[in-house]
Amino acid sequence: MNYISRLFQRIAWTLLFLAIPLMAQKGPKDKFEFTKLNKIKLPKVHKVVLPNGLELLLVEDKDYPTIDLRALIRTGSIHEDADKTGLAGITGEVMRSGGSKKFPGDALDATLETLAATVETSIGISSGRATISVLKEDIDKGLEVLADLLMFPQFPQDKIDLIKVQARSGISRRNDNVAAIANREFDKLIYGTHSPHARHIEYATIDAITRQDLVDFHATFFHPNNITMAVWGDFNWKEMKKKISMTFSGWAKGPAAPKTAATVKYTFDSSVNYIEKTDVNQSNILLGHIGGTQDNPDYPALTIMNQILSKDRLFKRVRTDEGLAYSVYGNYGAGFKVPGIFTCGCQTKSESTVKAIKIILEEIRLMQNSQVTEHELQNAKNSYLNSYVFNFQTKGQIINRLLRLAYFGYPADFMDTIKAGVEEVSRADVQSVAKKYLKPDDMRILVVGNSANFDEPLSTLGKVNNIDISIPKPKGEELQQANGASLARGMSILKAARKELGGDNIAAVKTMLTNANISMMGMNLKATSWITFPDLMRTDMQTPMGTVKIVVTPESGWQIVPGRGEMIMPATELKKHQETLLRDLLYVLADPSKKTVQFLEETEIDGKKVADLLITENDHSFHLLIDLSSSRPWGMKFQGETQQGPAELIEQFLEYKQFDNIWLPMKVITTVQGNPMAETTRESIEINLIIPDDTYSK
Repeated sequence: MNYISRLFQRIAWTLLFLAIPLMAQKGPKDKFEFTKLNKIKLPKVHKVVLPNGLELLLVEDKDYPTIDLRALIRTGSIHEDADKTGLAGITGEVMRSGGSKKFPGDALDATLETLAATVETSIGISSGRATISVLKEDIDKGLEVLADLLMFPQFPQDKIDLIKVQARSGISRRNDNVAAIANREFDKLIYGTHSPHARHIEYATIDAITRQDLVDFHATFFHPNNITMAVWGDFNWKEMKKKISMTFSGWAKGPAAPKTAATVKYTFDSSVNYIEKTDVNQSNILLGHIGGTQDNPDYPALTIMNQILSKDRLFKRVRTDEGLAYSVYGNYGAGFKVPGIFTCGCQTKSESTVKAIKIILEEIRLMQNSQVTEHELQNAKNSYLNSYVFNFQTKGQIINRLLRLAYFGYPADFMDTIKAGVEEVSRADVQSVAKKYLKPDDMRILVVGNSANFDEPLSTLGKVNNIDISIPKPKGEELQQANGASLARGMSILKAARKELGGDNIAAVKTMLTNANISMMGMNLKATSWITFPDLMRTDMQTPMGTVKIVVTPESGWQIVPGRGEMIMPATELKKHQETLLRDLLYVLADPSKKTVQFLEETEIDGKKVADLLITENDHSFHLLIDLSSSRPWGMKFQGETQQGPAELIEQFLEYKQFDNIWLPMKVITTVQGNPMAETTRESIEINLIIPDDTYSK
């Protein structure tokens, strides 16, 4: 009923990501002779293990009047249960936002502002992280704050609820960005849908997480013997060791972090996978297979092979020679403990989709079948070696790198070892690793795009697997089993409402034009909406950015947004608009026989006895609330979209007025969880007017 206000929300939250091409240039650098690099001089690192097992890396740096600390905790989302995916991330967030025993969240913010200091905590896939940056003279207070956060986080419920709201909002928008869709689903293709390295949060997993889960997760992993801590800045390392030892002296050693299998089960095979996005004119393409780890003796040669394939061969062939893509890339991914992903990809116009894939596969095979040129080899080695020094520009960069190496059990001179290996890579080495590690006949291919405009069917590459990226809805209410009595009573109440608002006059309504004022999100808007029942709609809305135009038909939808032009409506968005039409009050009452109507319960709202009817049509359900004293609809409730993601919306119908022997509400107030969201006031309604045929045309 309140279609216009809900429509505006979706318009206001729409984002368009534009790619700006960067023109590649060749310059005189190709002719330069590069001398051999000097050996990097690393700072002195003092390694200490405290009695409680806390491992310290201390580096003195007198150049700046600050002290920085970073701690890595042996935890991560790899340890969370699949049905509570998101637990680790929420735990890491709320540790900081909720504060600690001595420093509750808001008080902590005030303390840090006074100190001009920063403190952050987070938990990723394979590690937790805590950081602090503070002036030298405030280090004692800074350590006190950090220690209390690590040992005694409070996890207040309001902060947990806030993070959950933000998480739900992210879920609701996760299919807005094509590149994000491709990367997310490609991870699943390689690691597996249920792998902790590829799974992602859903409404159900977020809803399942409780405060006690956060408390238990923290208690399992946060012990001093599970932490490696690096500190660098203006201090004497012996004095800093003493400060940290005293600050954390009350933190007893705990159980070692639970072990998790680092191996990834993978079988090399080929597959062609497709995700339909009818609202785009470019394809986002990814193809590849499992990669490796950095401790592989062939890693230096793989690094140079990757440099030549991605930055020379693919870029030159796909972008420069063929002109098929602004963006083309390749990467032989290598993790510390978990294999990375070998990936090649590009964004290309729909009409060159299959051609681009075939060219990428050709270039991979060429890497295997012939040696690279000496020019390519030297360019790749020079590019790597001359960017190597930028890993060591500051002591912060150095100590952070050493911290991660120590955390994952790599030697401190690992980078030097890789550098030395790169210097020795030959043309034969590059071809050898290409033959050994690249599998062009066993590629998993993913395309996100509009297949109607492809140059060739994807099936020319193999059997196509269509991937469903629809977002599972939040778990709905558990409804009582429908029976003859509840269905009969529900239909009786709905027919009484139909009679009260106009009876057969409602069925005679073919078209309607509405002008309305909408107040929401701090803005006042005007909207004009045309409806030709049962399934055509157009809305023109005056917004601060100009007039937004939306058209919905049974087959498709499209919109014009100022500054963005005309855009085809994605199938998921089109379905939302079509479901809104199914909830229009005139449509609901026109022919009750087309719907399943179940009486659920009688309740009291604002002192009135109200019947709750569950209306179902075309697999779409919503609640129509009928005032039993007058038989007029009091309002409706349904699952809708908000800035925080899906939520139950309630619309209350007010100020009924008669038009051509039909009573309609002139005001609709929308609330979310009891909070006002929008107020729509209809200024005028015209029924059964002649709507020109081109009203719904592009």
